[in-house]
Amino acid sequence: MKHVVSSKGVIAALLFVGSAGAAFGQSSVTLYGRVSGGVDYVNKVAIGNGQTGDVFRFGNQWGVSWWGLKATEDLGGGLKAVMNLESMFTTGNGQVLGDSLFNRYAVVGLSDNTYGTLWLGRAMALTDGELWAVDPMGMQTTSVGTLAYGRNWGPRTNAITYNSPIWGGFSFRAQAGLNGSAGNFNAGRQLSASVSYANGPFLFKGVYEEIRDEHGEFTNLYMASREYAAGAVYQIRDLKLFGGYSLIRSGGATVADVNNPTGADKHQMFWLGANYQASPALTVLAGAYRANVNKSGGNGTLLALGANYYLSKRTMLYGTVGTVINGGNAAFSVESSANTKPLAGSSQQGIYTGVMHWF
Repeated sequence: MKHVVSSKGVIAALLFVGSAGAAFGQSSVTLYGRVSGGVDYVNKVAIGNGQTGDVFRFGNQWGVSWWGLKATEDLGGGLKAVMNLESMFTTGNGQVLGDSLFNRYAVVGLSDNTYGTLWLGRAMALTDGELWAVDPMGMQTTSVGTLAYGRNWGPRTNAITYNSPIWGGFSFRAQAGLNGSAGNFNAGRQLSASVSYANGPFLFKGVYEEIRDEHGEFTNLYMASREYAAGAVYQIRDLKLFGGYSLIRSGGATVADVNNPTGADKHQMFWLGANYQASPALTVLAGAYRANVNKSGGNGTLLALGANYYLSKRTMLYGTVGTVINGGNAAFSVESSANTKPLAGSSQQGIYTGVMHWF
């Protein structure tokens, strides 16, 4: 259920930010965000009875809009108190996206220069926060999440998140979502860990995450399952090369649903791509993704080409075109959207363009 944020509520929040800065001299509060708007066209969308149609609509397919507040307080000796609130919304109707006001981050914690940072509260998944860096399309709706129905996107609730310092290029993160119920510690539990290594032109990311259902089991390939993923980037002057692999596994009691009609319990994906800095303002992006699903779930190949053109440091024009080729029983959409699925085994094309502004 979506919740609409009233203008009075936003004004009150901004007034609070101003008063907090005045009342506590040792604290700093930052208001930040980004706003996106565009148009989107997708063809061959299944509309029932074996028929298809095209859709032309408003969209934020390059990435959603959000605004947030960050605060820090220096406690001395390198220790700081930290806070982050962040909320997604759509410029199409001005409404909040997701199930709550602060639907990306609602964390409070401590940060130390030597020992790292600990957050308590709702935070973005490590599979989301880490894999975007090794995805040539930067986790647009046509990107690494498309052929996995957004399995690696989104926030994780009731979470404890640790972010390490960087030691010689190495860093790691860990996250646990404590969603258990009485008598079942594993109910709804989420565990995740990631490792990063950066050295000059080379970057590596590795991530593991498990999400359990309300009974503590792995019963849904794209919602209650284990994911293993790794990717790397290598930069040669103005060219960045990308490659990666992910494996998603659920259990023997996997339940079939609209995104997994054959009850498959294994999904593998490979990807390759490149970003080319054609000029200081223009970056060209290209990505190729291949997914295979067991138990006759079929396969999908996604090809994407895009361009980001910066009018300034804060304002960007974007455009992306993609095609997906489905095989067997697969019905992956060219965009990660539940309402644009094609017929099983069919191809589909899409294109979107718009503007993004950061503040």
